[in-house]
Amino acid sequence: MKRTCIAAVVLFVHLLTIFSANAQNDESPKNRRYLNSVFEDTLRTGNIVYSEKMNSAGKNEQLKLRIFEPKGDTAAKRVLFILTPGGGFVQHGDNWMDVFGAQMARAGYVVAINRYRLASAINSPESYSDALFKAVADQKAAIKFFVKDAQGENRYRIDTKNIFIGGHSAGAITSMHTAYISTNDELDKFMTAALKNNGGLDDGKAKDKPDALIRGVINLSGLLTDLSILDAGEPPLLSIHGDQDKVVSIGTASFGGYGSIPIHEQAKKVGLASELQVVRGGAHNDTAEPELCPECIPLVQRFMFELIQNTAR
Repeated sequence: MKRTCIAAVVLFVHLLTIFSANAQNDESPKNRRYLNSVFEDTLRTGNIVYSEKMNSAGKNEQLKLRIFEPKGDTAAKRVLFILTPGGGFVQHGDNWMDVFGAQMARAGYVVAINRYRLASAINSPESYSDALFKAVADQKAAIKFFVKDAQGENRYRIDTKNIFIGGHSAGAITSMHTAYISTNDELDKFMTAALKNNGGLDDGKAKDKPDALIRGVINLSGLLTDLSILDAGEPPLLSIHGDQDKVVSIGTASFGGYGSIPIHEQAKKVGLASELQVVRGGAHNDTAEPELCPECIPLVQRFMFELIQNTAR
């Protein structure tokens, strides 16, 4: 009887030790960094100038971003998520998508929300194409800002092998063009001219070519006007879109734009890794606002976590 009791106590202590170790281990189910929220608070740093470029008014414009980091984080290398908000390429908000960025940072990500040059209007193929490729050039500049910093001081402790880009609406359109436009793509004359006028594919320095660094792409309520830019072997894509989106249709729009369903179908057709999540009853802005789509951030984190794990293997 005594031996049984002693054995039971030893076993209990052993199991308690294992449980305690797992509770403090980031790889335990509850504390998996990049998958679950593992930090209680975040640090927000605003007005960081990442580039300066000529805007549509012919004036030099300082381009700024704001960064969310997990508070108390000691990791030497961290995953970066460059998040580009929407606004139809004509407007910005100083705090738009801050809640989204903060929640992602609580899972261990460094999140940079970047402003980009705006157009006065996008009421023609020329003005739309110019606005798009200005935003693409600016998103590439944000990527290069972090790559250059990582090569030197590395103030933000970024793992340049794990950089994700994405955004909502116009920011999603920007991200998909940043990731998927290549020299083999035959664009229409408006896109071709706008791309050339805004720095071309590499925006100057081939050694810093951003698309070679992109680990995955997040499309929140975005569209493409040309599905042929999607090719096998390019960065995996996650699309989240509301089926009641009246601004950007989840299907094919009357003006010829393609929402997330045809984007996903084309991606699968050409062999590009793609995942589509439909938000039933979701409107256009729902995918950018966690209170309206509580499942959206967990879906993004799962997608990114799995790619990060594949990189680590």
